[in-house]
Amino acid sequence: MRSVISGLKNAVRAANHTPIAKNIEPFQRFRLPEVRQFAVASSPACWNCQNKSDLKQNMICSDCGHLQDVNSTINYFELLSFPTKFSLESQKLTKSFRQLQTLVHPDKYNNKTSREQTNSADWSSLINKAYKTLATPIERGQYLLQLEGEQMPQDNSALNKEFLMAMMERNEEVEDAEDTKALDGLNAQLIKELEEMAQKLGALFEKKDLQGVKETLVEMKYLLSIQNSIKQKQQSLLGS
Repeated sequence: MRSVISGLKNAVRAANHTPIAKNIEPFQRFRLPEVRQFAVASSPACWNCQNKSDLKQNMICSDCGHLQDVNSTINYFELLSFPTKFSLESQKLTKSFRQLQTLVHPDKYNNKTSREQTNSADWSSLINKAYKTLATPIERGQYLLQLEGEQMPQDNSALNKEFLMAMMERNEEVEDAEDTKALDGLNAQLIKELEEMAQKLGALFEKKDLQGVKETLVEMKYLLSIQNSIKQKQQSLLGS
C-alpha cells in the first residue's frame, strides 16, 4: 500500500513541476518600471508674495511680478540667455542686453517700493557688467576659464621666448613710428591677429584644452597692451 501511495505522490509532483525559468517569466511581464530621479531646482521664496515660483528672465516673480533681489552669483551667460560657451553672436548678445536693461530700467520703478528701486539699480549694474564681460573676447575667455575653476598664470611662463622677442620688436616699432599712418598699419595687423586668436580660443574651449586657452589669453593681453601703446602714441602725435 505504501508503495502505491508513494508512487501517486511522485506522479503528482512530476505533473505540477515547472522549470524555474518558466516560473519567473510571468513575473517579468509585470516588473515595476524603474524609478527615474529628476533634480528639481528650488528658487528662493519671493520677498513679496513668499511663493517659490519660477523667475521671468531670472529676475521677476512670475506670480506677483515684483523685481527680486539681485543674484550676484548668476552665470553671465544664463543671465543674458546664452549657452555657456565661448562662441556667440555679438548682435544677439547686444539685443538680449538691451531687452534686459529695458525690463529693469530705473525709470520703470520710480513709483515702486524702495526695495524694487534698489533692486532695479543693482540688476542694471550687473547686466552692464555681464554684457561687457561677454562682449569682449579676452574678458569672455577669462570668465569661462574661471567657470572651469582655472586661473590665469601670474607670470610669463606660459609664453615661449620667440613670442616675447617678437613683442619687444613690435613695441620698438611703435616707439619708432613717426606718423599716424605707420601706427594705423601696425594697429590693423594687431586687429587681424586678435580676431584670429578669438577664433582659436573658441576651438580650444571646445576641445577643453585649458592650457592652450591660458597661453592664448596671455598672448592676447600682450597684443592689447601694444594696441594701447599705439593709441597713446597717436594721441601724442596729434597733440604735438
